Amino acid sequence: MYKLPFLRSRSETRFAGGDAVVARSPVDSATVLQAIALPPSRPLAALTRRWPALGPVLWLWRAPGGCAADLSQVAGWNCVHRIEPDGICEALRFFRDDGREQARLYLLPDSDYLAWEQLLQCVPCGTPEPAHSMHQRLRAAAWSRVGHAWQGAIVRFCQSAEAARPWLLAEVAPPVSVTGRRRAADICAGLDALLSG
Repeated sequence: MYKLPFLRSRSETRFAGGDAVVARSPVDSATVLQAIALPPSRPLAALTRRWPALGPVLWLWRAPGGCAADLSQVAGWNCVHRIEPDGICEALRFFRDDGREQARLYLLPDSDYLAWEQLLQCVPCGTPEPAHSMHQRLRAAAWSRVGHAWQGAIVRFCQSAEAARPWLLAEVAPPVSVTGRRRAADICAGLDALLSG
């Protein structure tokens, strides 16, 4: 796992072994929250390669404090499509073998919904989230709080072409709208997640 934050640079970026070594460029540097190794699973790797087109999104992950998400443990995922009182909820949820959630990716009002639709058409998204009774939803909400605490950030993803192994970089997104920021804060509050940035 990789500590955060560190800086991304166009001029020099190296990833060796399990460590990320990144230098700062005086020309163009953006704060990178995470360097995520693309998973060995071909369908999941194909899905993550399309994330840069989404623009700013809310990225939630579970890991020890200060560590990046680990997609190598993801065994499955599903899509969330809901209409809620405060708007449309479009998200991806990622699960480990034991059924616990590892990460979530939420679209924000500032995200590119056309890129989202193209992503869903090109890459199968597992099973859609089934309808649940009130008891099942309360139990799922309780289980979502078991384990490491949720951490969240509004990011934009980009791929690093400079490494031998493909990496997905989660950069701090440029400022988003007030509505997008409020939506991210509401989602994080529902999970007791710390929203950084």
